[in-house]
Amino acid sequence: MRKSRYLLSLIGAMIGCATTGGWLFVDLLLPDPVGDYILFPLMGLTNIAIGWQVGRLLGKRKEMGNKDAQIASERTEGKLELES
Repeated sequence: MRKSRYLLSLIGAMIGCATTGGWLFVDLLLPDPVGDYILFPLMGLTNIAIGWQVGRLLGKRKEMGNKDAQIASERTEGKLELES
């Protein structure tokens, strides 16, 4: 599990660096005053979309964990009923 956590952290850091480099490259390509007015709202919308997707993914994981625990408890209760 630890290797997976460190690997995922490294992948996340590389994605963050690549994204930052991409935004900086686009900032250099766009003309100075107009580029900032275009780029900053675009960055904000992109970060909102990414945050929304991450939140949705984490919410699904919590829901799946609760369902698994509920199913396991139902199976245990069913076994006890059959044995008695």
